[in-house]
Amino acid sequence: MNRSIVYIGVALIGIGFALVAYPIAFTGREQLDLEQELGFLAAPMGLVVVMLGALAQDPTRTTVGGAFGNPYVDLQRPKHGPPVEPRSRRLFNPHEPANCRYCRTVITSDLAQCPRCARARDCRSCGRPLGMVNDRVTCPTCARIEGLCNCPLLARPVAPSRPNLPLSRRR
Repeated sequence: MNRSIVYIGVALIGIGFALVAYPIAFTGREQLDLEQELGFLAAPMGLVVVMLGALAQDPTRTTVGGAFGNPYVDLQRPKHGPPVEPRSRRLFNPHEPANCRYCRTVITSDLAQCPRCARARDCRSCGRPLGMVNDRVTCPTCARIEGLCNCPLLARPVAPSRPNLPLSRRR
């Protein structure tokens, strides 16, 4: 609390009350004069100054952001750290359909399971099987929708390739 600023605010409130009471005390009339209007304006302004003085952190400085000539206040913007690098560009449109990894059926973006084989569809961002939460297709690890998934990418197991042999030699 900065007492010097609070005292200025208290004095301003006192002047405001004095201006409001002046016409009644000295003339005996109860009509709204210019002095009373100035008093109605000065009292709330004094209350604001008292609040600013009460919120001041350092009581040795008599300033509100350098208003009273404090040479130590820094009026420039604070320095920020290095800018955050943007996320990598999404490689898919979140509304386009996907293909089932097992039966190659087209799955729309609002389904979490293949309509043909009923297996869970893989997240196109991280590769984990998707789930449904409140009728939304959601990645179970980060609990976000597929388009906003920020999980680390999983290494997908690769199926072994079969050699192209004639049907008579396969078993």
